[in-house]
Amino acid sequence: MNPQRVIPEVQNLHELIRERQSPVMSYDLQTDLTVTIQFLKFPEGWQNSDGSRFGDVIFDLSPLYPRKQPKVYVSDDMLYEGQSPHVLYARSSAPPGFTKYCIHRLSEWNPDKHSLTTMFNLLEVSLENPHSKNPLQEA
Repeated sequence: MNPQRVIPEVQNLHELIRERQSPVMSYDLQTDLTVTIQFLKFPEGWQNSDGSRFGDVIFDLSPLYPRKQPKVYVSDDMLYEGQSPHVLYARSSAPPGFTKYCIHRLSEWNPDKHSLTTMFNLLEVSLENPHSKNPLQEA
């Protein structure tokens, strides 16, 4: 992984999100290879165990990133309309307190074109309509 590429990506993503809300972002590019967004406001319909729409997101970067698409995890207490939609994989090997969020693999993932902002945009589209069979067509 190339930290010289990832750090500006994290900064760009933070600016994009800050235009709409106030998340807390952190990253660990040494041991965990993760980018964490805390206190992200989820769209209408989502709710955590406290009754708010705020949750956390982790982008898990492969050592091969950006050649390989990151995995996405969300707070494991987030539900959509009181249920766990098919995009949440409860039986995944997610970090404690998280569950894997299925963003279908981009068959055309291109490290020259795609970034953490791409992943966040896909996540946003998917969160808006988590029952969609293929949220990528809407992105």
